[in-house]
Amino acid sequence: MSLLRANQLGVTQGDRELIKGLDFTLEGGSLCAVLGANGSGKSSLLAVLAGLEPAQAGEVLLDDTPITALPRRQVAQRLGLLLQEQHDPFPATLHEALLAGLHPHIGPWQHESAEQLARAEALLQEMQLGPLASHPIATLSGGERQRLALATLLLQDPPLMLLDEPTNHLDLGHQITTLKRLRTQADNGYGILVVLHDPTLAARFCDRALLLYGDGRHESGAASQMLQAERLGRLYGHPLNRLEGPHGPVFIAD
Repeated sequence: MSLLRANQLGVTQGDRELIKGLDFTLEGGSLCAVLGANGSGKSSLLAVLAGLEPAQAGEVLLDDTPITALPRRQVAQRLGLLLQEQHDPFPATLHEALLAGLHPHIGPWQHESAEQLARAEALLQEMQLGPLASHPIATLSGGERQRLALATLLLQDPPLMLLDEPTNHLDLGHQITTLKRLRTQADNGYGILVVLHDPTLAARFCDRALLLYGDGRHESGAASQMLQAERLGRLYGHPLNRLEGPHGPVFIAD
């Protein structure tokens, strides 16, 4: 049983047909990169796959059930979404915001268990946010806020994770740490779909890739097959050169 399946999915933006007839499956144990030029439909696709926006055609299945037929609480127990930008409408401390990741697993009038609180504390330390736990989230930098969002998703602990540019605002060290963490999650049986802008990072950490051309066309397959300089040049409308690095291919714009 697949964690996520799109059948003949269509995604439009205004009068633009971004994605047409997408058949796509994500299994547990896979880390799949979504790549494409600006405006090609990457964020729109994630919103449709998460059930936040309607598809213009086709359907999205979560655990072989149409996502539109599932209660949102059940969806949140199975699927987690990290958005490209974080917006916090209510004031809270970092620690309070992190515990929001437990909401799908806690019933009305229930409190967090000692085990859940210990997991939250461990994630704060892992993300190097421990000393900031009592700080208002409004005082965090963009990179700190992004690491908090990732910690919240990991605390939610859904088997399926959709992440829109999780390396956004992160310095080089935290970019690598974040993608190593996602690779470990996938190796432990999670299914992860991640929007990336850097094909070098995608080639290093992802086993599959979905390419969106922004005009309805798309390609998907093994990362080693999809992430080739000629194909990526067509995707981005600019020639790329491929070099061999110590961790796999490195792609440089011509």
